[in-house]
Amino acid sequence: MPILGCAILPHSPMILDPTREGCPDGVLELHEGCKAVGEVVAAWEPELIVFLTPHGISASAPKSPRPGIYLTPSATGTAERNGQWNDYELAIQIDAEVATGFLNHLGSSGVACVKITGTEAPLAPSEIVPLWFLRRVALLKRAPKYMLLSLPTPVGGTSVVRSQTSKERVPDMLQYGYHLHKYLAWLPHKIAIVLSGDLAHTHATRCKDPVYMPNPDWKLPVSDAAAVFDGIVEKWASTLNPDFILRDAAALVKEAVSCAFDGLVVLQAVIEKEGKSKFSQHVFARHRPTYVGMLAAVFQVDRKVPNPEFTYRPPVLAE
Repeated sequence: MPILGCAILPHSPMILDPTREGCPDGVLELHEGCKAVGEVVAAWEPELIVFLTPHGISASAPKSPRPGIYLTPSATGTAERNGQWNDYELAIQIDAEVATGFLNHLGSSGVACVKITGTEAPLAPSEIVPLWFLRRVALLKRAPKYMLLSLPTPVGGTSVVRSQTSKERVPDMLQYGYHLHKYLAWLPHKIAIVLSGDLAHTHATRCKDPVYMPNPDWKLPVSDAAAVFDGIVEKWASTLNPDFILRDAAALVKEAVSCAFDGLVVLQAVIEKEGKSKFSQHVFARHRPTYVGMLAAVFQVDRKVPNPEFTYRPPVLAE
């Protein structure tokens, strides 16, 4: 069945609660933008949500990292980071039959994957934060199941390490997206695709609160490429012009450091195969509260977006 649409949601836990004391500027805008994305996805009434995550379980390898496919009946976790946000906890139901079919499809195409098996899989903030904003779908008359896909992680696994080779993985991620679209076209389900990912991790910031800052062990640099990279991704999200991702953002991702980039390439491949002209697109929010840029956006098939009630309007501040 044709895809209903695609969405991008960030996964930094700071956006979960804009009322926290000392919350950085921009968190409220991103929080409301993510809520709007969740409302749009729920309005599609999907039967299957394909969820792409850059930090899930996969196989690290220097030259040929492999993606992961979750075959467990469920997955659960919290958004805990820096000793905070551990009260944000949820579980999702996974469609193991659909996931097994995709695993077999990739295998027949020569793409090796990691099978995540067992009774229940763990989820981390990179999954929990976006899923928190998708909670409305669980209230649908026919709540969707998920196909949880982990994008390949090079040795080391951090966003810095991932971004060093992201440009080199563009051909592989395009092929992965083409395989994903081909398989989804065979399914009878109404499908939404959601990408979890943050933009550049190398913004300069005056924030000193460790709750909102990266782990020092990550050794994230500061780069002028960060703001340029984020602006290019927003241009892509507003136009779906592939050059913005495959050429311009690819040229900067090593310096900008972005865990979302691989998934953006996959979305580009899916949108290309589905037909770019079918999609209307809307960016609900883009900001960089501290060191990391974030984007909340939807690409909807055959309908205008957003609905007026989903449009974020900044609050009027008293003078």
